[in-house]
Parts: sequence; C-alpha cells; structure tokens
Amino acid sequence: MLTEVMFCITLYLGVLMIEYLPLVLENRKIDLNPGAHYFGHSLHELMFVFAGTGAFLSFFHQGSLGGMFGVLFARPFAFREGFYIWPWTFFLFIVSAIASGPAFTILMTTLVQKVTGRKLVKQEVLALLGKIAGGLLVLYLILKAADTIYWAVSILPARGLSFWDQYHTPYGFWLVVAELGVFGILPALLLWNEKVRMHPGWLALACLLDCAGIVFNRFVFTVVSLAIPVMPFDRFVTYFPSWQEWASTLAMMAYMALIISLSYRYLPVFPQEKELNG
Repeated sequence: MLTEVMFCITLYLGVLMIEYLPLVLENRKIDLNPGAHYFGHSLHELMFVFAGTGAFLSFFHQGSLGGMFGVLFARPFAFREGFYIWPWTFFLFIVSAIASGPAFTILMTTLVQKVTGRKLVKQEVLALLGKIAGGLLVLYLILKAADTIYWAVSILPARGLSFWDQYHTPYGFWLVVAELGVFGILPALLLWNEKVRMHPGWLALACLLDCAGIVFNRFVFTVVSLAIPVMPFDRFVTYFPSWQEWASTLAMMAYMALIISLSYRYLPVFPQEKELNG
C-alpha cells in the first residue's frame, strides 16, 4: 500500500506541474510570445482532464495511506472492517483530506495577505470556501463518529478487547476529545457561523483548527497505532523526531514558501488584487 501511495504522489506531482504551467505562461513577458500564449490557452481547454486525473490520484494515495493501517490485524487500535478489500479508514482518510482542502487554501491566502499587507481575495469568496469546508467537516465528523462507535461496540468486543483497553497508555481518552471535539466539532461550529466566516481572524482560526485536526488524525493513526503495546511482553515506546527529520520537514516548508513568493511576485495568482487595492 505504501508503494501505491508513493506511486500516486509521484504521478500527482507531475499533474500539479502541468496544472501550474498555464499560470507560468500567463506571466506578462512570457505571454507576449504568440506560441506561449496559444499553448497556454490550449492547456486551459484540456485542464479538466488533468484535474480529474489529479483527483483520482489524490483519492487513492490518501485512501491507501489510511487503508494500510486499517488492515493491520495485529494492531486493534487501527484495525477496521470495511467494504470488500477496503477498510473504512480508506474512505475516512479521503473524506478528511477533502474537508481540510478548502481550509488550507483559506489559510494560505490569509497568510499571503498578512505578509504582503494587501487584500488579495474578497472576503465573500473566502467565506464561501469556509462554508464548504464546514459542510465537508461535518460530513467527516458524522462518519468518523459512526466508525469510532462501531469499532468500540463491535470490532473490539468480538476480539476480546474493550474500548478502554486502547487508552491505558499516556495516549489516553484525551486523544478522542482532542480529535473529535477541539479539532473537529469546534471548527465545524465556527465555520457554520456566518459572522465568523466574514471575520478574517476568526475564519483563519477555524481553518487552522480544521487542518490541525486532520494532522492530529494522521498522528493518531500512524504513531499511536504502532506505539500501543499489543503483547504482554511489549513495552510502551515513545517517539520524537530526530534533527534530520525536523531539518527535512523545514526544508520542504522553505521550498514551499519560496514557490509561493515567486508565484506572487511574477505570476497573476490573484486577479482581484488590483481591484481590491485601488
């Protein structure tokens, strides 16, 4: 399953580069070239093909990441039943990724606006994205709650275990409260409130909680699933990233910031900028 994840991500990176290419070709200087102008316009007409391909690849790389842990019979904290060969975690990872997508877009736009000190997108547009993110998050929370309840009352008892058996380590019941409550119900309520969506600061906070909840879910399903002892002779082992892991993560974030900065400086990423800033 991890091979499929990396395969899909590699192909998806290529799709993203193709989707990004028309924006590069719309640079003021490049667009003066007739060949580049025509090629960029032609790509726009074909972009629905690449958008569909990218969505398909995203579905499977997210789903397979969650599905991998859902089929670990020896790890009852993550094991799930499912639909044919796909455990429920396969679908939950897809829905949760979709729910955090619009929220992450809002966060990035808000961050660029804060750094540049300019209004780049109408608040009504961000509020609409926030409403969509809130609706998707509610859908995910319903499915996640149903999955958790079924896991607690059916899957675990059928294997001689109980719900509380899974929370006797430092990774206690607070995981459920944090994931479904603080990073789930709270941002959903905020995003469903129209006044909150129209306030840039509160909207950013709600989106930050939404995205943090998805990251927290990945942490729970990967780190916690492997950390909880399942045999009498197993020891509880903690994990903390090494400096090499921190460095590679920070390097990736710096690379992302560089791309965003260059795109804002040289490409027409925000067509409403002139209109909103006079």
